[in-house]
Amino acid sequence: MNKQPKFDPLATFAELERLVSKIYFRFSHLFLDNPDLRDFWWEMAREEEQHACILFACKALIENYDEGLDPMVSGEKARDLETRLLSFLSHGTPSLEVGEAFRIALEIENSEMDAIYSKLIRLGGPHIAKTMENLGVPASVQRQQLKAALRRFCSDPELLRTAESLYILRSCRSF
Repeated sequence: MNKQPKFDPLATFAELERLVSKIYFRFSHLFLDNPDLRDFWWEMAREEEQHACILFACKALIENYDEGLDPMVSGEKARDLETRLLSFLSHGTPSLEVGEAFRIALEIENSEMDAIYSKLIRLGGPHIAKTMENLGVPASVQRQQLKAALRRFCSDPELLRTAESLYILRSCRSF
Protein backbone atom coordinates (compact mmCIF):
# COMPACT_ATOMS: atom_id res chain seq x y z
CA MET A 1 0.00 0.00 0.00
CA ASN A 2 1.49 3.32 -1.10
CA LYS A 3 0.50 5.94 1.44
CA GLN A 4 1.11 9.61 0.69
CA PRO A 5 2.71 11.60 3.50
CA LYS A 6 0.37 13.82 5.49
CA PHE A 7 0.13 17.40 4.18
CA ASP A 8 2.08 19.75 6.44
CA PRO A 9 0.90 23.27 5.58
CA LEU A 10 3.53 25.24 7.50
CA ALA A 11 6.47 23.25 6.15
CA THR A 12 5.02 23.10 2.63
CA PHE A 13 4.33 26.81 2.35
CA ALA A 14 7.68 27.62 4.00
CA GLU A 15 9.31 25.70 1.15
CA LEU A 16 7.22 27.67 -1.35
CA GLU A 17 8.46 30.93 0.23
CA ARG A 18 11.98 29.54 -0.21
CA LEU A 19 11.22 28.84 -3.85
CA VAL A 20 10.15 32.47 -4.34
CA SER A 21 13.39 33.46 -2.64
CA LYS A 22 15.36 31.34 -5.14
CA ILE A 23 13.61 33.06 -8.03
CA TYR A 24 14.52 36.50 -6.69
CA PHE A 25 18.10 35.44 -5.84
CA ARG A 26 18.45 34.21 -9.42
CA PHE A 27 17.20 37.58 -10.68
CA SER A 28 19.82 39.33 -8.55
CA HIS A 29 22.54 37.24 -10.20
CA LEU A 30 21.17 37.93 -13.65
CA PHE A 31 21.43 41.69 -13.15
CA LEU A 32 24.92 41.90 -11.66
CA ASP A 33 25.82 44.65 -14.10
CA ASN A 34 23.28 46.99 -12.46
CA PRO A 35 24.13 47.20 -8.73
CA ASP A 36 20.87 48.94 -7.75
CA LEU A 37 18.72 46.40 -9.57
CA ARG A 38 20.87 43.53 -8.29
CA ASP A 39 20.50 44.79 -4.70
CA PHE A 40 16.74 45.23 -5.09
CA TRP A 41 16.29 41.59 -6.13
CA TRP A 42 18.70 40.42 -3.42
CA GLU A 43 16.67 42.23 -0.76
CA MET A 44 13.39 40.82 -2.11
CA ALA A 45 14.91 37.33 -1.97
CA ARG A 46 16.17 37.86 1.56
CA GLU A 47 12.70 38.95 2.70
CA GLU A 48 11.10 35.86 1.14
CA GLU A 49 13.67 33.66 2.87
CA GLN A 50 12.74 35.42 6.10
CA HIS A 51 9.08 34.53 5.49
CA ALA A 52 10.11 30.87 5.12
CA CYS A 53 12.02 30.99 8.40
CA ILE A 54 9.03 32.56 10.15
CA LEU A 55 6.75 29.76 8.95
CA PHE A 56 9.26 27.15 10.17
CA ALA A 57 9.39 28.97 13.54
CA CYS A 58 5.58 28.87 13.71
CA LYS A 59 5.72 25.13 13.05
CA ALA A 60 8.09 24.70 15.98
CA LEU A 61 5.86 26.76 18.29
CA ILE A 62 2.38 25.54 17.40
CA GLU A 63 0.94 22.12 18.18
CA ASN A 64 -2.01 20.67 16.26
CA TYR A 65 -1.88 23.52 13.80
CA ASP A 66 -3.47 21.53 11.01
CA GLU A 67 -6.84 21.42 12.73
CA GLY A 68 -9.50 23.67 11.20
CA LEU A 69 -7.39 24.93 8.32
CA ASP A 70 -8.89 27.27 5.77
CA PRO A 71 -9.62 25.33 2.54
CA MET A 72 -7.34 27.82 0.74
CA VAL A 73 -4.43 26.17 2.60
CA SER A 74 -4.44 22.79 0.90
CA GLY A 75 -1.99 20.33 -0.60
CA GLU A 76 -3.59 20.88 -3.98
CA LYS A 77 -3.13 24.66 -3.74
CA ALA A 78 0.49 24.12 -2.67
CA ARG A 79 1.16 21.84 -5.66
CA ASP A 80 -0.42 24.38 -8.04
CA LEU A 81 1.72 27.19 -6.62
CA GLU A 82 4.85 25.04 -6.70
CA THR A 83 4.30 24.23 -10.37
CA ARG A 84 3.89 27.92 -11.22
CA LEU A 85 6.94 28.92 -9.16
CA LEU A 86 9.13 26.23 -10.72
CA SER A 87 8.15 27.46 -14.17
CA PHE A 88 9.16 30.99 -13.12
CA LEU A 89 12.48 29.68 -11.80
CA SER A 90 13.16 28.02 -15.15
CA HIS A 91 12.71 31.40 -16.87
CA GLY A 92 15.60 32.86 -14.86
CA THR A 93 18.19 32.55 -17.59
CA PRO A 94 20.78 35.08 -18.79
CA SER A 95 18.44 36.14 -21.60
CA LEU A 96 15.79 37.32 -19.12
CA GLU A 97 14.91 40.97 -19.64
CA VAL A 98 14.27 43.36 -16.76
CA GLY A 99 10.60 43.72 -17.74
CA GLU A 100 10.08 39.97 -17.74
CA ALA A 101 11.60 39.68 -14.25
CA PHE A 102 9.16 42.30 -13.01
CA ARG A 103 6.25 40.58 -14.77
CA ILE A 104 7.13 37.34 -12.96
CA ALA A 105 7.46 39.17 -9.63
CA LEU A 106 4.06 40.83 -10.12
CA GLU A 107 2.49 37.46 -10.86
CA ILE A 108 4.05 35.99 -7.72
CA GLU A 109 3.05 38.90 -5.54
CA ASN A 110 -0.47 38.81 -6.99
CA SER A 111 -0.85 35.11 -6.15
CA GLU A 112 -2.51 33.69 -3.07
CA MET A 113 0.86 33.34 -1.31
CA ASP A 114 0.49 36.45 0.86
CA ALA A 115 -3.02 35.52 1.98
CA ILE A 116 -1.94 31.96 2.80
CA TYR A 117 1.16 33.21 4.65
CA SER A 118 -1.03 35.55 6.69
CA LYS A 119 -3.45 32.73 7.56
CA LEU A 120 -0.64 30.37 8.53
CA ILE A 121 1.13 32.72 10.95
CA ARG A 122 -2.22 33.25 12.71
CA LEU A 123 -2.71 29.53 13.44
CA GLY A 124 -1.01 29.86 16.82
CA GLY A 125 -3.27 32.61 18.04
CA PRO A 126 -2.88 36.38 18.25
CA HIS A 127 0.30 36.46 20.36
CA ILE A 128 2.31 34.20 18.08
CA ALA A 129 0.89 35.96 15.02
CA LYS A 130 1.92 39.38 16.32
CA THR A 131 5.41 38.15 17.20
CA MET A 132 5.88 36.58 13.79
CA GLU A 133 4.54 39.66 11.98
CA ASN A 134 7.02 41.82 13.88
CA LEU A 135 9.91 39.60 12.79
CA GLY A 136 9.32 39.91 9.07
CA VAL A 137 8.84 42.57 6.45
CA PRO A 138 5.10 42.99 5.85
CA ALA A 139 3.83 42.01 2.41
CA SER A 140 2.45 45.52 1.95
CA VAL A 141 5.95 46.96 2.37
CA GLN A 142 7.34 44.45 -0.11
CA ARG A 143 4.69 45.39 -2.64
CA GLN A 144 5.51 49.08 -2.23
CA GLN A 145 9.21 48.31 -2.77
CA LEU A 146 8.35 46.31 -5.88
CA LYS A 147 6.21 49.14 -7.19
CA ALA A 148 8.97 51.72 -6.61
CA ALA A 149 11.59 49.50 -8.28
CA LEU A 150 9.29 48.86 -11.21
CA ARG A 151 8.89 52.60 -11.77
CA ARG A 152 12.64 53.07 -11.52
CA PHE A 153 13.90 50.20 -13.67
CA CYS A 154 11.10 49.45 -16.10
CA SER A 155 9.08 51.71 -18.37
CA ASP A 156 6.57 49.15 -19.69
CA PRO A 157 3.17 50.88 -19.28
CA GLU A 158 1.31 47.56 -19.05
CA LEU A 159 3.47 46.39 -16.14
CA LEU A 160 3.04 49.74 -14.41
CA ARG A 161 -0.76 49.45 -14.76
CA THR A 162 -0.64 45.89 -13.44
CA ALA A 163 1.36 47.06 -10.44
CA GLU A 164 -1.13 49.85 -9.75
CA SER A 165 -4.10 47.48 -9.89
CA LEU A 166 -2.28 44.99 -7.65
CA TYR A 167 -1.82 47.59 -4.96
CA ILE A 168 -5.38 48.87 -5.22
CA LEU A 169 -6.76 45.31 -4.97
CA ARG A 170 -4.52 44.33 -2.07
CA SER A 171 -5.29 47.47 -0.09
CA CYS A 172 -9.04 46.78 -0.39
CA ARG A 173 -8.77 43.17 0.86
CA SER A 174 -8.83 42.11 4.47
CA PHE A 175 -7.52 38.72 5.45
